[in-house]
Amino acid sequence: MRVILHGPVTTDHLADAELMAGITPTSFVTNGMSHPPRGSRLPVEVMEPCMKQPAETRIRAREYSMVQAADALICVDYNPGLVSLARHYDLLVYEVSE
Repeated sequence: MRVILHGPVTTDHLADAELMAGITPTSFVTNGMSHPPRGSRLPVEVMEPCMKQPAETRIRAREYSMVQAADALICVDYNPGLVSLARHYDLLVYEVSE
């Protein structure tokens, strides 16, 4: 499944997400600021914000694009908007607050 990574996701987070939420990544989607754990050989699609979009909406628009392109979210950083959006579109969500 295509998994959005948000925050400093580690291999332990990936293992916990699989165990607790049934999230087994086959590829990743990121915002360009989050990266897969070291050693991951899975494909990564980076979705950067569109600079032609107004500043006040470009981040939210990118989040919509990521959610539409994914099946699950692993969020290891505080982002209630992204988590809410993922849940609204019925993505599997594994959220860690550190």
